[in-house]
Amino acid sequence: MFEQENPQKSITATLLERMDSNPGFAGLGSSIKIISSLGEDNDGDPREITAAILRDAALTARLLRVSNSSRNARGGRNISTIDQALVILGLNTVKSIALSLALLNSLSNSPQSKQLHAEIVAAYFCGSLAYEITRLNAPRFSAQEAQVCGLMQNIGRMMAVYYLYDEIESSRTLQAASNLTEDDAVLRTLGVSFAAMGASIAEHWCLPDVLQNSLAPAMDKAPPRVAANAATWHQLCASFCRQVTDVLFRLPENREKIEIAQHVEFLRLPLNLKSDDVREWIDKCLADTDALLNEMSFPCNVEQARALLRKASERVLDILSDGDSLTKKSNSVGGRTPVEVIQHVLRLIHAKCNFDRTLICLTDAASGLTAIAGVGKTATQVAGKFRCSGSKPDIFRAIVARKADVFIADVDQPVYAKLIPPWYPEVVAAKSFMFMPLMCGDKVLGAIYGDFAEQHASAPVGVVDASMAEWREQLVEALQAGATKPL
Repeated sequence: MFEQENPQKSITATLLERMDSNPGFAGLGSSIKIISSLGEDNDGDPREITAAILRDAALTARLLRVSNSSRNARGGRNISTIDQALVILGLNTVKSIALSLALLNSLSNSPQSKQLHAEIVAAYFCGSLAYEITRLNAPRFSAQEAQVCGLMQNIGRMMAVYYLYDEIESSRTLQAASNLTEDDAVLRTLGVSFAAMGASIAEHWCLPDVLQNSLAPAMDKAPPRVAANAATWHQLCASFCRQVTDVLFRLPENREKIEIAQHVEFLRLPLNLKSDDVREWIDKCLADTDALLNEMSFPCNVEQARALLRKASERVLDILSDGDSLTKKSNSVGGRTPVEVIQHVLRLIHAKCNFDRTLICLTDAASGLTAIAGVGKTATQVAGKFRCSGSKPDIFRAIVARKADVFIADVDQPVYAKLIPPWYPEVVAAKSFMFMPLMCGDKVLGAIYGDFAEQHASAPVGVVDASMAEWREQLVEALQAGATKPL
């Protein structure tokens, strides 16, 4: 962590200074203020709204394109004016597209552009969900204001990724080394949360009060029973939508149902929420977001965004008990338990090779093979069911017997398909995978499994790097240290 007396003030001040000094971002704060104020008074004067849009050529072109898409076109009409586009799309969609473009134009030229594109997708979904909840459950409040509040919820995260790149990379190193959540690693490294950064940015830009209030990171331990005014509603609604967005875009899929249920229950009374309704709204907003992104020719869709952001937030999960030899401190390697070393290295391999899922498996005396830890898509469920045993041969034990790394580009090829275990298509369903035995001399201690949901023609380049060889040696050392009997 930074050694300043007040790390929160220091790192936030650094962020704001870098934002102010970067010409490419200088106008975003004012753009957001202009966009968020469009149509505030009785939906505004259409002439003023049209004039504001026409001042931005990129926004004008994008709105006309979306208006003429097959989803929005009516009776084959050709939409050629912004007045017509406003009628077809509605002001809330216009404002959402405008904000998305403002963010995209400001952030997309950075080395982190792919992650930032994914963040914008998450932000757009968050705004859409806030709009839907407000429109249906609190029509007395402005659904358009709710949408803008939702869109801005991860502005702190985006700005940190853009302007504090080295600091965020340090947090990721800590995240892998200590098997932390992304938020915990950022808080330990920078001394301030993404939410607090967002609130400071909103204040620095002098954004409308409703936006500043919705970005306030603090919330009482128990929410009010009723959202008595617009300010309270927008804060609670935006907070709920941010939490749901984080669940959908950052947490493992197996945690979605229970996490969303908890957030629904916490804000059930003030937001008048019902679980079935929320699930329906989520599905609708995900589909609507994807459709609009496609019409905008946006460089990232919902599925891609969720996969990328989940990968950035993943922790290595193990299924070992406290009594397992790999978890005992008495078997430490360099001051860490064997499983801590395994978790750290597995995370590094996962990121290096860009696998969708990475597991470590152990062999046993009965020629079986069992996954003990994993990271990536549905790693928890898969690791718990990745078991090779019995007399019937399978592809994984065949590779172990060869004692050589093997990449399978297409698991459905007949020569491989006949050796794929019967549980694999249902539990894993990957199309390509890499299997790498971990050797100690001539003995196989275990293996690294990495897969891809879609077919890959060749193995990832990272598997032949010097760093990979070093990591495999570390895994072998950890497995040897944790072995209480021959494996």
